[in-house]
Amino acid sequence: MAIHIYTLLSLLVSTSFTASSSSIAQSDEAQKPSFAFSWLGDNNTFEAGGIAIINIKLLGNFESGGNLTFDKNLLGPTLTVNWKTGNSSYISGVSSNFEGDPSNWRIFFTPISVGIFNVVITDDHFGILDSSLHFQVIPGRVYPSACVASWMGIVNEFVAGTKATVVIHPKDAFGNNISSTSKEENLHIFTVSAFFANGSMASLLNVTYMGWNKLGYVSFEFIAATSGSLLLHIGGGNQTLNGSPLPFKVTPGQLDVSKCEAEWNFGTNSLQLFSKMELFIHQKDQYGNLVPGMYAFDAQVVEKGTNLSIPVADLHFEEVVPGLQLLTSSEMEPGNFKLMVYDMKQNKSISKMPYDFTVFVGYCDGLNSIINGSGLNNSVAGEVAKFSVYLNDIYQYPSPVELERLQVQIVRVTDSYHVWPSIYPIQIFNGSEPTGKLSYGAISSIEIAPAPSLDTNNISTGNMEVQASAYDVIYTPEKSGMYEINVFCGNIPLNGGHSFTKEVKAGEVDISLSGVVKFAPKVPKLIKNEVLVQLLDSFFNPLLSQQSRLKLEIGSVNSSGFQTWMFVDNGNGSYVGNYLAKDVGTYELCASFDGNRFSPCPFGVNVYSSEYFPKAYNDTISVWEDESIAFDALANDYFAGGNASIIEFSKPDHGSLLQYGHLFRYTPYKGFFGNDSFLYTMSDVNGNLATGVVNISVLSIPPQFVSFPSLLEATEDMISPRFGGFPGFVLRYSDVMENISVTLSAQSGSVFLSPMLMQFGQPLWNGLSVNKGDGGAKDLILQGSVEAINLALQSIQYLGNENFSGDDIIQLSTMNRNGVNDLKVPVFVEPVNDPPFINVPEFIILKSDGDGSLIFDRDRDKFKFSVGDPDLLNFPGGESQFVVTFSMEVTSGILVTNLPAELTNSTELKLKNSYQWQPLQTFVTISKHFTVRAKGVRFRGTINECNSIMQQLLYHH
Repeated sequence: MAIHIYTLLSLLVSTSFTASSSSIAQSDEAQKPSFAFSWLGDNNTFEAGGIAIINIKLLGNFESGGNLTFDKNLLGPTLTVNWKTGNSSYISGVSSNFEGDPSNWRIFFTPISVGIFNVVITDDHFGILDSSLHFQVIPGRVYPSACVASWMGIVNEFVAGTKATVVIHPKDAFGNNISSTSKEENLHIFTVSAFFANGSMASLLNVTYMGWNKLGYVSFEFIAATSGSLLLHIGGGNQTLNGSPLPFKVTPGQLDVSKCEAEWNFGTNSLQLFSKMELFIHQKDQYGNLVPGMYAFDAQVVEKGTNLSIPVADLHFEEVVPGLQLLTSSEMEPGNFKLMVYDMKQNKSISKMPYDFTVFVGYCDGLNSIINGSGLNNSVAGEVAKFSVYLNDIYQYPSPVELERLQVQIVRVTDSYHVWPSIYPIQIFNGSEPTGKLSYGAISSIEIAPAPSLDTNNISTGNMEVQASAYDVIYTPEKSGMYEINVFCGNIPLNGGHSFTKEVKAGEVDISLSGVVKFAPKVPKLIKNEVLVQLLDSFFNPLLSQQSRLKLEIGSVNSSGFQTWMFVDNGNGSYVGNYLAKDVGTYELCASFDGNRFSPCPFGVNVYSSEYFPKAYNDTISVWEDESIAFDALANDYFAGGNASIIEFSKPDHGSLLQYGHLFRYTPYKGFFGNDSFLYTMSDVNGNLATGVVNISVLSIPPQFVSFPSLLEATEDMISPRFGGFPGFVLRYSDVMENISVTLSAQSGSVFLSPMLMQFGQPLWNGLSVNKGDGGAKDLILQGSVEAINLALQSIQYLGNENFSGDDIIQLSTMNRNGVNDLKVPVFVEPVNDPPFINVPEFIILKSDGDGSLIFDRDRDKFKFSVGDPDLLNFPGGESQFVVTFSMEVTSGILVTNLPAELTNSTELKLKNSYQWQPLQTFVTISKHFTVRAKGVRFRGTINECNSIMQQLLYHH
């Protein structure tokens, strides 16, 4: 006998949901209040940074005068805007007030992002779910340092004389764009100025406010006039715009002959015979910029007396540096001449034409001439200094020249301040014969003038035709500092062209000009306090290293509780003296120098206890990079009288700062994270000041998915997708260099990376770490930069657990040093119809029994016999909806079994002498079951029904 059992799986795809919830008894429901929400004054339009107020109305018998009460401390509604609960990048400062009369209950928040939003108000305890409120946010006032400045069309190179356009993207303090449709009228506050890298100012012409352009920006135009590599500073309201300074480059325009200028070498037009004439020509455009290149000028020399052109054989032009030419020639004849430089083709001459010069007869040698005297040594401001000049020729013989040919330049190095000397001849020559020394009497006052020129006011003698080979130079420097002294005989530099260097030191302290310049009239006791003294000489020069001669004295009777310290030199002529008073009271102080007291003396100081003065303690706050925070800077400060005000504060470098009384609101600029800070100064009721620092830590938010698929599709028992990875995952993170981590996991499967994409050897893979998590090792952990992780996310693949189908979830958790962000992406796993299975032995030995033999006897048989299907476990409809076709047939004999009455419609029989399956014709139901006798039995039922029927199956021979 052989028994054959066949099963055919049929999937009935049907889904049903059974919703169950815990109901609240009506008696309990009646005890909970209801609430209604509305905007205060029906105003639902707010300016960014303003205050939005929601009214809360208590309904039912809980209203004022009602007979029911509830614990209002349990009321804690939360606000959700754009799926973000509480403070977020949309709203900030969420708070509520449930004190007093319920008619005055309010919810407050500050909208910070422009747009139209829906508010969802929830409270789990009271079952509140209200989404009826909407509000609109418009931009706030222009906040200059949040506005973004840039060049129109990203063009930042210009030719001098052309127009340059700067565009400004106006924003409010929260980074919201301000458009031309806004009511903002304060857009003329912006200012533009240009500087060189060294801080010197450059010229901008015709700066014009152009208003709004078609792209929605505010623009300015100006004419770039000064050439070079420049920085454009753009500000407004004592703030610097974001992006400022803007670098730009201006190249010179075309050369304008009439704007070109010339200057004599060494600043003199007195040229010694047989010397070289040297004239520098500055090639300039119409705005005075040097124009590089070798421009072809024309030149001629004209004798003044005859006005005739004189041929010059070696007249030569050469480019010294870009934009500067040197015109040279040898001077072979004495006399007075005019030099003409022009462009013959354009019939234009250079500026300030003609250039007069004189060729005098002289034989001064720059190396053999002698300069000596104490006036070359260091001296004191206000003292007369003198040195002598001896003019010699190449053979060391005296070489007399007229007084006007001798030029002396005395210049302070730090600021080009000039001292104008007086020059006196020592030995006078009449023709070629000496007449002896010239006696000179009283020394005239020294004149201070701009750069030395041919003006002869510095020469004491009245006879300009006097010739001498030796001169005394007398001068009185009044300003302290380092000086350089240069002496010229016409255009011949003496001392081999090297300058003399000397230091002029400050004179003695002038008590009338020096004195106490700063002290605090009110100070705390037991604290070191400062007195600032400035020491000046009679010419207002600061004196250094005089601290040992300074003294701080107390003139009060009670001096036992008073302590002073030595003065400290600040290195700039000012000195700090410290004192400490141990007791409160009024003290009179004097500062003196070598016993001479300065004014004011005495000066009064009132000493108070430390409680009299405010104390500002530094604040430390933190805020997410995409949010805003309000805080009370004075909350941790001390001030007498319980009242103080903030009178001044600095601007943070990386965020906007708004003041509301004691409160500050700080909003980091978009894209910034890191540390920021600002200073504030407060004043108490007595006018005392204290300054504190607010240190701000702007936290980078955990990496955010800016793009992700709404649903992933996979197939049962197959890697999905078959090639590559799921597209659409894009991560954004502010710090592109920081290593972050992303953990991926699936509830009913595994997530891994496609090996195919990783084989291409992208350079970014080198910075990526991939590993499995702890425990069941189902987590996939990616670590690396955001760029590397974004590349890896394109190769994500999914494989469900064995025989799993239906709905699953892939969870992605991003993490940085500040927190975690979670994302859940649904996955639908398409089922595959797996074949069912039957657990039976290959053969069964039965004993003959007239009443039939039980084929599968649990008491007798040790083997496992059952019917199953791998798809049953994850079938979404449940076990009762999972139906299979079960067929049992013997080649000889009869099968007898009891079937449930609900299977009558699907039961088929194969009778003893038939080979066809026939529907059930007649049956008798007893206790909702009926008995069948046939060679074969087939029906459609659940797995449990199949197993139950198989376990009571009888065989009759």
